Amino acid sequence: MFVFLSLNLLKKLSNANEVQVQLTSMGPIITSKERFRILWYNPTVHLTVSHKDALHCGFEKCKYNNCDMTVNTSDADISQAIIFDGRRMPKNVSFTRPNGQIWIFAAHESPISYGDTGTWWYRNKEYSFNWTMTYDKDNSDIYLPYGEILKHKSEVIRDYKSISQKKNKTLLIIVSHCNVRSKRQEYVNKLKKYVDVEVLGNCGKKWTCGTHYKHDEDCFKLLNTTFKFYLAFENAFCHQYITEKFYDNFNYDLIMLVRGGSPGETKQIFPEGTFLSTDKFESVEDLAHFLKHISVETYTAFLKRKSQYYSAGYLYVYQRAMCNLCERMNHQSKYAKTVTDIKEWAFGPKPCIDPNDVTDVR
Repeated sequence: MFVFLSLNLLKKLSNANEVQVQLTSMGPIITSKERFRILWYNPTVHLTVSHKDALHCGFEKCKYNNCDMTVNTSDADISQAIIFDGRRMPKNVSFTRPNGQIWIFAAHESPISYGDTGTWWYRNKEYSFNWTMTYDKDNSDIYLPYGEILKHKSEVIRDYKSISQKKNKTLLIIVSHCNVRSKRQEYVNKLKKYVDVEVLGNCGKKWTCGTHYKHDEDCFKLLNTTFKFYLAFENAFCHQYITEKFYDNFNYDLIMLVRGGSPGETKQIFPEGTFLSTDKFESVEDLAHFLKHISVETYTAFLKRKSQYYSAGYLYVYQRAMCNLCERMNHQSKYAKTVTDIKEWAFGPKPCIDPNDVTDVR
């Protein structure tokens, strides 16, 4: 057990050091006497609870560091920019928008969920945004995914065969929302007919380990020792939409099984050979057969390939997005734009599709 913990500690320290190097090498600092106040009007629990370190990371490491972040809504009328979690827009804001104030539409979830609190605000003409900040690099001004996969600067050498041989269970999924657009639970139920799948959370066995909204590493140690694959399944099939579960669990000693995004696009987002995708298989049965009969040699090679990469963590991508935002604040005329119809912006490209891999769910 002592060796196991030491290895994981070394991996964490290595990842943190590599990310720190990248964060501190974003370019020479550009000083300016002008300062920009940016208000996060309604940050979600993903920031206020899960990633407080990101919410308060500041701009000191940025090329342009003359921005200040606040979460005090009383600063709204004196802020030069306001970030709104778009899917939770209030019916009425508590201030009068000053001329020239930049509004940023932010969202971590897919457009499918934008109407969770009602679609009335789609038609609110007062809610015109200037920039957008989401996971969709093709349709956003500021790129903010749940994470990013980076390559280690040097080869990671471990006894991958020994790790593989100790695995005695095939699949694990931890999920709280069962009835979703992607028919995730239906797919899992069909998969369970052919191969062992352990379901924890509201859709399976009760799981009380850890604190809600926080990724407790002690709770997830079973991913290192017990399971071969983790099901990082999306709640909707939308362009470039990848669940935080993929990034949160990538660094454990197992292989991520993905199902989501646009068809075939995961291979464009993630390094080849570091994950497994359901769209590589003709049917649920074919996938189950592969998972059930994968050899130690094949799994070992898979694990070795994946271990040469690591998930940089949410702080890394969030800090980068904030640096991008501050740079834009310093060059507002260059990036000037107005998104008057956020619904057309979100759904015009038709980013989401319905799944076609579980037509028979009996």
